[in-house]
Amino acid sequence: MKNVFSVAIAFIIHLYVTPLFAAPYVTNVVAKQRYPWNGLVDVKYEIVGSTNEISGYVYGSLKAEDRGAGKVYPASTFVKPLDLSEGEHQATWDMAADSEVVSTNVVFSVSIEMLALYMVVDLSGGPNAISYPVSYLFGEPDGGWSDEYKTTKLVLRLIEPGSFKMNGLYDVTLTEAYYCGIFEITQKQYELVTGSKPSSFKGDMLPVEHVSWDLIRGVSSTHDWPMVKTVDSNSFVGRMRARTKIKFDLPTEAQWEYACRAGTITQYSFGDNADGDYMWFKDNSSNETKEVGTRLSNAWGLYDMHGNVLEWCLDYWSDSLVGGINPEGPLTRSYRVSRGGAFGISAGECTSSWRHRHFTDNTRSNDYGFRIVSFVR
Repeated sequence: MKNVFSVAIAFIIHLYVTPLFAAPYVTNVVAKQRYPWNGLVDVKYEIVGSTNEISGYVYGSLKAEDRGAGKVYPASTFVKPLDLSEGEHQATWDMAADSEVVSTNVVFSVSIEMLALYMVVDLSGGPNAISYPVSYLFGEPDGGWSDEYKTTKLVLRLIEPGSFKMNGLYDVTLTEAYYCGIFEITQKQYELVTGSKPSSFKGDMLPVEHVSWDLIRGVSSTHDWPMVKTVDSNSFVGRMRARTKIKFDLPTEAQWEYACRAGTITQYSFGDNADGDYMWFKDNSSNETKEVGTRLSNAWGLYDMHGNVLEWCLDYWSDSLVGGINPEGPLTRSYRVSRGGAFGISAGECTSSWRHRHFTDNTRSNDYGFRIVSFVR
């Protein structure tokens, strides 16, 4: 980068929802490159207002816009990171590590981005709807999650980025926030999206089952995660994407376990011993599925992560897991992974780390269901 002017602007982005309290904002942004040029840019800015009252996820971003070339470069390599506390701050961006801007017309900006704690999708329009309205909540509604959130509405909870020990052994870091369904997809929700009622057990608020990986996102010969990231337009996920313009999908195996554990390192998200207050499994289910959300949730408010139905994940099965950043599993194999155990399975196979494999992507059974996630970007 050469001769970058010390010009800057400030702006604030509210993702999805305007909070009820006075939102913090950024002002007085000034950027200056180091002289002699060594790849570093110092950015001074001021935060007005506090982020302490926000129930959700708050993060900052710094970017440079090359107005000559019409390109935007986000900052990811910091010598001194962004500080979002109230007051005046300075961040230092190692810009040379992130981009190769050569321009005399570059504008720098700092933003605060806020994600609400819950996403709610209104499915009441049914399978012929052109669109599904999406709204956001900063907290659980008064009276909790009523039956409508298990039938005509679909609610997902924000999962913030973080690191954990996958399978209790492998270091995994998830760098992006995502929303995860607080319930397994129910039969009524599946019917409203697809018009289909495939389940063996019948009940609007029972988890949908007898659904294959292919039905959920598309025949794997064409939509073969992770080699191909597309989904079939007629699949459950494809219909959700088309009607909301939001990137829904099954969770990766890492995303599923991270959400299940909810910060714990024990065998289950509630401790090291099986507890029927938290899960439907072989010993207490009468060998049938149960209404979602009738057991206790984990610490992040997710229900039935243990038991009820097995939950499909995106990944192919691997005999040996690996850690890393945002892992996606093997490129190809013969099996897919499911997690969480089911109503007819012993407690030891319903733990946070227990893994199940299925022989084909078209496998269908009365103990195979799913929950979905949506990605912020």
